[in-house]
Amino acid sequence: MRTLGRLIRRYVLAGVGIAVGILLLNLAIFLGIVILVGYRQALHLDYFPSDIAESFTREADGTLHPGSEHTPEEWFAGFAWAMMLDDEGNVIWRYRLPAELDHPYTTREVVSFSRWYLEDYPVMCYLTDYGALVMGREPGSLNRYNFYMSSEISNTLLSAIRPVLLADLLVIVLPCALFAWALHRRLQGVESGLQELAAGRPVQIREKGATAALARQLNQTSEHLRRQEAIIARRDAARTDWIAGVSHDIRTPLSLIFGYAERLEQDPALPPAQRACAGAIRAQGQTIRDLIEDLNLTSKLEYGAQPLRRARQGAAPLLRQAVTDFCNSGQGEHCGVEFALTPAAESAVLDADSALLRRAFANLLGNSARHNPGGCDITVRADAADGWLEITFADTGAGYPPAVLAVLNGAEPDPETPAPHILGLHIVEQIARAHGGRAVFAQNTPRGARCLLSLPLADVQAP
Repeated sequence: MRTLGRLIRRYVLAGVGIAVGILLLNLAIFLGIVILVGYRQALHLDYFPSDIAESFTREADGTLHPGSEHTPEEWFAGFAWAMMLDDEGNVIWRYRLPAELDHPYTTREVVSFSRWYLEDYPVMCYLTDYGALVMGREPGSLNRYNFYMSSEISNTLLSAIRPVLLADLLVIVLPCALFAWALHRRLQGVESGLQELAAGRPVQIREKGATAALARQLNQTSEHLRRQEAIIARRDAARTDWIAGVSHDIRTPLSLIFGYAERLEQDPALPPAQRACAGAIRAQGQTIRDLIEDLNLTSKLEYGAQPLRRARQGAAPLLRQAVTDFCNSGQGEHCGVEFALTPAAESAVLDADSALLRRAFANLLGNSARHNPGGCDITVRADAADGWLEITFADTGAGYPPAVLAVLNGAEPDPETPAPHILGLHIVEQIARAHGGRAVFAQNTPRGARCLLSLPLADVQAP
């Protein structure tokens, strides 16, 4: 359940991150509006009203005018008009002031337009050393609001910001956590189903909630795999039974062939040519029997039907016996055999099925002899180190055909070409795997074939 725990934590943390991100995004947008669309940009003014008010000066004759560094048009760009009122409400300076607004103003009128509008003109008022500067914008260009707020209300609102933000986080995170908890419960069943499915056991999960579709597909997959395993089991059983039946049924005719061929081969009344033909029949019959035995053995090894009769035994006697049997069988009459064991290999002990290992050794030696009828030199070397027995079978013959070597090394066979005959070498691979080892096939240098057979040593080696 460690995977689900990480999933839920990531889900909840993602919800918290989204909530914090939303708040930060809102704050960033607000600050962006304030910064990018500031007061001056919002009013579309070239100069701040306070700067305009501070720029006013009075001439010696009492005439007022804004700073001389700019023209009135430049100072009041964005304003419809402007005027300066003295303390009695009289207009003592004007700029584009409409005629209907060019009159003295009472205190009531000044208070009214300073808080609201002047004849639908939104105005801005600033006090200067010379009077009150009133600047009007076009009607409809600005909205003015004038309100009061209790200090208690404003303080309460400010103090409530943190609890409100925490409440917002809870509103976002709590549903995420509840949904994640519910999803976690549903996913527990799905994960258990996946574990059962990976272990090869049938699965039946409740199809309910957010994971109903996933549970349904998992149940369908389990049922499909169950049916497929049943079909494969029936097919494998039929194949194994067929191979076993053929192996059994062919023994009787092969025995007759061997018997008659041997009698004809040893009959002195027959001409030498006919006796040679009888010997060839006997040899080919032996080949057929070996192929049937190989087919039966590889089928048993593939489906685990061949029991391993393991026992502790020295590796050196097994190798010597295999080489001796090869030399005495007549297969290697055209081959020279070099046999070399290191001291570590001499004392190496295997926990293995000796009959199967002898079969693997015989297959490798026989492969070199069969595929090099003109003869070759065969080398068998063995060494032991780091808990492994390394046996190298090499010859100086023609080497492995590229198609055979490709299949032995795990490449997909070419469907356009006939499958190469590698049954004997495949059995070597199977026997090595059955003992926890491996067989690696390669070309020998400078020519020939080579196989490195690696087998694990027993826990205790012979003294």
